[in-house]
Amino acid sequence: MKRKFPALQALYMKIVKSEGTPESIARGVALGLFCGFIFPIGLQTFPTLLLALLLRANKVLSWTFTCVTNPATVLFIYPLQCWIGSRLIFNPLTLNSINRDLRQLFRAETWSDVLSVFGNLSWNIIIPFFVGGLFFALVSAIPGYWVSLKLTREYKKRRAERLQRREKNEAGNQ
Repeated sequence: MKRKFPALQALYMKIVKSEGTPESIARGVALGLFCGFIFPIGLQTFPTLLLALLLRANKVLSWTFTCVTNPATVLFIYPLQCWIGSRLIFNPLTLNSINRDLRQLFRAETWSDVLSVFGNLSWNIIIPFFVGGLFFALVSAIPGYWVSLKLTREYKKRRAERLQRREKNEAGNQ
């Protein structure tokens, strides 16, 4: 029988079979989602792993879930993030102006180019980026924590019950 959504099944198995308590696993998922939206791509790993260490979160899942923002998704997420952030601070920007500014940033080839572009970008896009990032971080991390906690607890409970039945059957066969 062919499974539907094999990528989701693989992600589910990665979460529930991870090492640690259900709480540390859920903290890892939530922390990764949070940092994935708060920190720009390329600057996520160090703060995520440091926070995972401090918060006793699953480090592998923390890093894995920062990948919600990656080179393929930022083309859609970052403009939307800036657009929503600009509305949250009551300084609405158009998607055209956001895309123009972000294209300029993505064309930068060196760190000095990036810093130069940041110097030219007004706070009109930098602040909305972080406000929108905070919005997406909270909207994804909070449910991410509770959903992964529930899934992990259920999986570990079923696994313990199966193990207990197996041991009981083996004891009865002797």
